[in-house]
Amino acid sequence: ALVLFSMGGYGTYLGFCIRYADDVEEKAMAKDLHRKRLAGMFFFFALGATSGITSLVTSDKPIFESPHAVTVFIGLALLSIQTILPTLFEGNPGLRNVHGILGSGIMTLFLIHFALGLQLGFSY
Repeated sequence: ALVLFSMGGYGTYLGFCIRYADDVEEKAMAKDLHRKRLAGMFFFFALGATSGITSLVTSDKPIFESPHAVTVFIGLALLSIQTILPTLFEGNPGLRNVHGILGSGIMTLFLIHFALGLQLGFSY
């Protein structure tokens, strides 16, 4: 939850700052931090997924039956696609809109992932 809200939430805010800020200096700072925050979020979510898979395997439970596990796999796959989009912005400026919409959708997916994790934790 800490990674989702501190890194993901602030990274999303910075994404909107890049898009709507008028100050050039503010945009430059937001671009730098946006990339770093969300790369960090990806890193920590990937670590969490690895430990979650290990936990399921050692408990002899199927990996893909948990909606919590499925949402993180989908989220990490979408984040991987999301990292490629900025390299294509110059050739197609419309991809900025796709990047923003996809990013908001990914954050919504991770909020659902958070709720499923709480539900899973309370079931033990």
